[in-house]
Amino acid sequence: MKSIGTNVIRSHFRRSSWLIAAASTLLCAGSDVLAAQQVQCFTLEFFYDSGVDDAAELRAALEEFAAKRTGLRLHFRDLHESDETRKRIDEIAKYFGMAEVKLPAVYGLKNVLADLSTKEQLQNRLKQVLTLTAYVRNGCPHCRAAKEFFSKYGSRYPALKIVHREVVTDRTARDEMDALTRRYKRQAVSLPVVHYCNGLTIGFDRDSTTGRRILQTLDYWSRACPAEKKAGSR
Repeated sequence: MKSIGTNVIRSHFRRSSWLIAAASTLLCAGSDVLAAQQVQCFTLEFFYDSGVDDAAELRAALEEFAAKRTGLRLHFRDLHESDETRKRIDEIAKYFGMAEVKLPAVYGLKNVLADLSTKEQLQNRLKQVLTLTAYVRNGCPHCRAAKEFFSKYGSRYPALKIVHREVVTDRTARDEMDALTRRYKRQAVSLPVVHYCNGLTIGFDRDSTTGRRILQTLDYWSRACPAEKKAGSR
């Protein structure tokens, strides 16, 4: 009887352990699904000095751009009205090793777009900042894994345009990648090379490692988008 009781306990323990492991797997899978579904909005800060120039035209151009591209949150910072804003722009300049940030300027995704003058200049530079480019090679398993990752999580960041460039058949893409590795003083020891948020990620291991780091960087520069109001709600 004692032996039978011990076997029953062991069997129950094994079954419980299996159920716990299965539940943990389902919870982790659910977390990945939720993470993919959560929509993130990138924050863009527009700095200007109304005491010199209110930059109304460029402000309107930024608002027009945001209206056409879902997933952006805008903040307008007037240096003429806030010492805190002056302190913030000075900190940004110091971080990027700049003597000063020439206004008007836009800051976001680890990029400073300074000394803006025209609507076209502002919007073209914003398109570059809001593009993630993956330099890949056909037949590369790590590149394929990266493509699958971006297809899964790309919709999480609606303002971000994801582009894949083939570096073997496209010489221009290869030259672009080489120029970026020189700019950031990195070596393309493996593919893909992913350019985003003013930096490079070299290679791609799996979703839980490289992919997780990419999401962490993108999440740092974004916030959960506000819930859309239902029709008729106040």
